[in-house]
Amino acid sequence: MKLTVVGCSGSFPSPESAASCYLVEAADDRGRTWRVVLDLGSGAVGPLQRYAPLDGLDAVFLSHLHPDHFSDVCGLYVARQYAPGGPVMGRLPVHGPAGTAERIRQAYGGDPAGLAATLDVREVCDGAPVRVGPFAVTPYRVEHPVEAYGLRVERHAGRRTEVLAYTGDTDS
Repeated sequence: MKLTVVGCSGSFPSPESAASCYLVEAADDRGRTWRVVLDLGSGAVGPLQRYAPLDGLDAVFLSHLHPDHFSDVCGLYVARQYAPGGPVMGRLPVHGPAGTAERIRQAYGGDPAGLAATLDVREVCDGAPVRVGPFAVTPYRVEHPVEAYGLRVERHAGRRTEVLAYTGDTDS
C-alpha cells in the first residue's frame, strides 16, 4: 500500500495544505492500481490531482461530515459531472455516515442535476467491511460530537497483510 498525505491542515486549509485528505493506492494481482481516498476536506480536490486523476478514483470514504473532512466532495462531483470531455462514466462510491447524501446536497445548495448518476453515496455500518479492489475498509465508530468513524484499511498480499488505521477526529 502507498499512502499519500494530500492534506492534513486542521479545521480549514492553510496556504501549505488542504484540510484532511489521504490517498491510498495498491495494485491487485493483475497489476491494476486501485485508489481510495480517505476524507475529502476543504481545499483537497486541487492538490489531489497532483497524485491521481479525478476519474481514476475507485472510492471515497468520509470519516464524518464536518466540512474539513467532506466539503470537497462537491468539487469532485462538479469535476466528474462537467468534465471537458463529458461526464465521467460510472458512479463513484462515496461511503460515509448516516445522512451523507443529504449533507452533500445541503453543501451544494440543493439537489444538483446528475448527482445520483455521478456519486453512489452509501452509508457505512460500524464494523462492517467494505471491499474495494484489493482493499477491505472497515469503519469503527469513534467518539466525536457527530457520527464519526475511524477506518481500518487492509490489503492482503499473499501471506502478508498490510494495515493502515485512520481516524479523522476523535475525542478519545
